[in-house]
Amino acid sequence: MPSSVIHLLVAKKINPIADIAFYIGNIAPDAVSDEQKKNIIHLRNVPDREIALKDYILKVNNKNEYIKGIILHLFVDWKWDKLIIPDFEKEHGKNKYGQAMITATLDAFHNTEWSYQLWEQMELCENYDFIETEYILKNEIRSFINNRRKWQMENKALSASIFTPSIIDKFVNDTVNDFNNWTSNIV
Repeated sequence: MPSSVIHLLVAKKINPIADIAFYIGNIAPDAVSDEQKKNIIHLRNVPDREIALKDYILKVNNKNEYIKGIILHLFVDWKWDKLIIPDFEKEHGKNKYGQAMITATLDAFHNTEWSYQLWEQMELCENYDFIETEYILKNEIRSFINNRRKWQMENKALSASIFTPSIIDKFVNDTVNDFNNWTSNIV
């Protein structure tokens, strides 16, 4: 799965002036601390993630900004896992993924003009259109945002050499187009 910063890059392209709830929803599924539950919320436990995601969209309040963010998060993860991970593992193996993602995360966090401000807004946000789901808990989201922001602020930007800014930009742009086309056929 991509990092929270990559999720936010896609979210900002989808809606650059969205309500803060949309952006929080875009990182909320990664706040789940239990790995088994995280796999369930990410639909990794089903034979066809696309069908499961369509079913999820049809059964939730997809007009809620926070839920819209969760839907986009799940779509981005599905695309990343399908398009990026297999090629990465063929070329670099599984062991280098963590470090490659850390480098890309810090590079994007420190070199995106709106990143610091958005993370601060998410951290300071007390009230948003949170809708409890089976596994995503509000206190875990708060903790996740605080910890991620602190870690990103304390660590210097690294020059990404595997997930370079151009690779990330291409993924973001392609995913935005795919999402817009895909959702227009559902709702």
